[in-house]
Amino acid sequence: MGTTYLNKKVMYLIILIFLCIISACTRTNQYHFTIIDDVTGEQLSARVSISDSCGKFINIEGNPTHVEYLGKQWCYTDGSFYVTLPVKGVKLEIQRGPETLPVKISPEKGSQKQIIRLHKWTNIRKQGYMNGDVHTHTPFSETAHLQMKAEDLNILNILVGDFVDNKYFTGKSDQASSPGYSIYVAQEVRDWQMGHLTLLGISSLVPGYSVVGGDLNTYSNNPHCLMAHAMDDTHRQGGLVVWSHFSNLPGAESPVAIALGKIDALELMTYDDPTQLPSHWGPWNNSGMSQAEFPVMRGMDLYYQYLNSGFHLPVVAGTDKMGDNIPVGSNRFYANTKDDNTYSGWLAAIKAGRGFITNGPILTFEVDGHYPGEIIDFHKPLKLHAKVTAQSVLPFVNLEIIQNGFVVGQKTLYASGKQQVDGVYTLSLETDLVINKSSWIAARVADDPDHKQRILPRGLSVFAHTNPVYFQLDGANVNEKASVLYLQKYVSGTIHWLNTNPPFRQPEDRLEALKLAEKAYKIYESLKK
Repeated sequence: MGTTYLNKKVMYLIILIFLCIISACTRTNQYHFTIIDDVTGEQLSARVSISDSCGKFINIEGNPTHVEYLGKQWCYTDGSFYVTLPVKGVKLEIQRGPETLPVKISPEKGSQKQIIRLHKWTNIRKQGYMNGDVHTHTPFSETAHLQMKAEDLNILNILVGDFVDNKYFTGKSDQASSPGYSIYVAQEVRDWQMGHLTLLGISSLVPGYSVVGGDLNTYSNNPHCLMAHAMDDTHRQGGLVVWSHFSNLPGAESPVAIALGKIDALELMTYDDPTQLPSHWGPWNNSGMSQAEFPVMRGMDLYYQYLNSGFHLPVVAGTDKMGDNIPVGSNRFYANTKDDNTYSGWLAAIKAGRGFITNGPILTFEVDGHYPGEIIDFHKPLKLHAKVTAQSVLPFVNLEIIQNGFVVGQKTLYASGKQQVDGVYTLSLETDLVINKSSWIAARVADDPDHKQRILPRGLSVFAHTNPVYFQLDGANVNEKASVLYLQKYVSGTIHWLNTNPPFRQPEDRLEALKLAEKAYKIYESLKK
C-alpha cells in the first residue's frame, strides 16, 4: 500500500516536472527590436534570421519579404520589428552588406524592447566609392528599395526584356529611389548562342528583342538575333553595353563585338563562378574544332585573353537575381566615382575601369601609386611595387597579384595563421616587379582549386577582382601572341557556325554577323604582326 502510494507520488512528480519543462519551452513573449548604427544612432534597414532551439525559422510580424543566404532564411526589415519568441533557445542573426559586421545574439531575458547595434567596420563610400548591382530582374519599387538599403547597396539596376514586363521601364531613376539608394530600370537582350547583353543608361528600350533568340534544350527554340544592333542603338543613346554573365555564357558574338569596340565592360561575376568552366559551351561545341585545337576556358582565364590582346576591358558584377535564392548586391561592383555620386558618374567609372568586383572581400590595390583603370606609359625597364589588402567578414583562401595572366605574388590566409580580428579576415600582400614590356597588373581573391567549401548561393566561391592598372611600353598595348591566336580561333569558330546556316529572325542578320566576324578576324590578324 505504502509502496504503491510512493510510486504514484513519484509518477505525479515526474509528470509535473515534465509539464513545467513543456510550459517553459512553449512560453512566448512578444519582442520589439530596433536596429541602429553604433556610432550615429541612425535606424538601419537590415536582414534578419531568427531560429528556435530546434533550428526552425521564426518569421517576424507583418508581411516581410524573404531571401535565402548562407543556408538560412532571412527577413528584410526597415530596422524596427516585432516578433513573438519562445523564452529559451532563440538565436538572432543580423546582416547588412559586406561593410558591416554581422551580429549574432539571443534576446535579453526580461526585456521585451531591445536595441541591436551594428558596427560598420569600413566605410568605403567616404573614400569616393559607390557600389552597385548591375544585373537583377526582381524585386521592383518599394520592395527593391528596402532590400537594397538592408544590403547597403547604393545602385540597383533592374533589367526588363523578353522575360520581365517592359511596363516598368521609364528611362530614368525609379520613383522609389532615395538619396544614396538609386534604382534604375534597364534592359537585357538575349540569344542563347550569340550571347546576352545588359544595356545600362538608356533612355528608351532597344526594339527588336522581345523574344529570346536561339535554342536552349526545351526552354526555348527561336530564330537567332544579332546582338550588334542592340549595342549600336545603346551607344547612340549614350548608354553602356555590358556583356551579361560572361563566365556563364560567353557567347559566339563576344570576340567579335569586343574586337570592334562595341562592348564597354564584362559581367565577370554574375550567375556562375569565374573560377569554374562556363555552363554554356556553345562557342566550343559549334566551332568545328576539337577541344585540343580550341580548349574551353574558365571565365576568368578567357577574360585574361582579351587583356593580353591589348583590350582595356573593365569587369563589373551583378546577381542576375530572379527570385529569393540570392540577396541583391550579393555580387557587386565598387566604382571610384571621383565624388560624382550620380548614376552617370557611376557608369563613367565602370567604363573607365575604376574599381573592383566582389561578393564579400573589400580590396585596396595600387601599383606605385597608380590605381585600377589608370594607363601609364614608360620607355625603359620599370621597377614597380604592387600591394593589395583584402578584408572580409567571409572567410577566403588566396590573395594574388596577377601580371598578364600569371600569378606574380600570392599569400594564403590559412597558411598565414591569421584568422578573424574583431570579426574581419585581413590579409595583405606586396611584391616587387621589373617590367620590360607592356603589362596589365591586377589583384584578386580566389579559392584554391582544392578548396571544396562553397558557402555562397549557387555554389559560388568567395571572390573579388580588381580592374587592371595598364603599363604601356612606348604607348603600345599589351600583345601576347598566344592570346591573340586563341581569340582569332574563337572568331573562326563563330564564322564556322554562322556558315552552317543557323536560322536568324532576319535572314540578312546572319550575313551581317558574318561580315562583322570577318572584320574582327582581320583585327586579330593585324595584332599578330
